[in-house]
Amino acid sequence: MENLKSFINYILVPMVTIATGLLVVYVDVQVKDNDFEISQRDLALKQQMATADSENKARDLAINKKLSELDLVIRESKELREERESNQKFNLRIYDIVSESLEQKDEKKQEAAKAFIVVMVDEPLRTSLLSVLEQGAEPAVQQKINKILAAETQFNEQLAELPQKQADSQPSYTWEAWDFDIFWCSSSGEKARNQARLIAEQLLAEQAQGRIRVRELPASKNAQSGYKAAGYEIRRNSNEVEVAEALAKLGNLVLQADKINFNFRTTTQPTPWYVSTFICPSS
Repeated sequence: MENLKSFINYILVPMVTIATGLLVVYVDVQVKDNDFEISQRDLALKQQMATADSENKARDLAINKKLSELDLVIRESKELREERESNQKFNLRIYDIVSESLEQKDEKKQEAAKAFIVVMVDEPLRTSLLSVLEQGAEPAVQQKINKILAAETQFNEQLAELPQKQADSQPSYTWEAWDFDIFWCSSSGEKARNQARLIAEQLLAEQAQGRIRVRELPASKNAQSGYKAAGYEIRRNSNEVEVAEALAKLGNLVLQADKINFNFRTTTQPTPWYVSTFICPSS
């Protein structure tokens, strides 16, 4: 009995204690391993959710962008359609006015139709309507339209006066190969033409190497929205400021006896190495 007691106290109990301790350590390690694995799975799941959320947001943004682009296309198409329909109605109305004036053989209405077409109608309908009106109009109106069409034909064919060098002069600017058209308004008369010639001749005198032309601008052409020149103007793009200012100084000097001061008008029409000048004083 004593031996059994000693076995229990000195052998079995320590063994159980050690086994229990080892089991506790094993369980603790397993728990920690499980906790780590769970935390890793949780982290991976959170990363997957974050990636999925980011992808969803990116997809939503792409969808919204596409919808916005489609909406813009639809609105632009609608605006273009409305503009086209408006132009068609306008053109039909003009055609009715021309037809009515011809059917009634009313010279005053034909004159009004001519004036309206010259100012308000764009090409190619403008020339077509003027031609139709010319063929059926009363003789007085017919003659006026004939002069308009002839003058505009010359203008469209870019018929020009090419100045001759009269003398050599110290250049006021490095003109290089810049091209210049010096327009003079027919409504301004011969004085405007002579002033245009003087500017062109001075450019030649200063060794300008580009194309220099003096061109008549018919009143009917100047009535169109792209022209409407008045006074003394130089038209330039945003990258032509320097040469335009040099041309204005030259023009002001050449025409100083008339106390001329050139103004500037910015144009968005792309015209590389080209500047236009307009001599259109009120007659």
